[in-house]
Amino acid sequence: MSFPTPDSPTPNNAAEQYVIGVDFGTLSGRAVVVRVSDGAELGTGTHDYPHAVMDSVLASTGVVLPPDWALQVPADYVEVLKFAVPAAIAASGIDPSRVIGIGTDFT
Repeated sequence: MSFPTPDSPTPNNAAEQYVIGVDFGTLSGRAVVVRVSDGAELGTGTHDYPHAVMDSVLASTGVVLPPDWALQVPADYVEVLKFAVPAAIAASGIDPSRVIGIGTDFT
């Protein structure tokens, strides 16, 4: 079984459509550009969260968190969209106007 690669020929490249997947992880976010016609992964980008995980105190106030708490700073997610997604698009070499959807997950 062979899997498609970015170099795999596809019919009518001008009409190709793409989707972007974004995974918001514990310490970083990742983005991938995928060609809809065959599922080929064409480009990726990552961005480390500046605030990492807050598991002892709130960054903004210094308030001590209860045991077993782990929080994220929502602005870190926005940075992933600002930096990792454009990096994935640039790495893929696609025309951004051909992107038809974006999916997210949080792990």
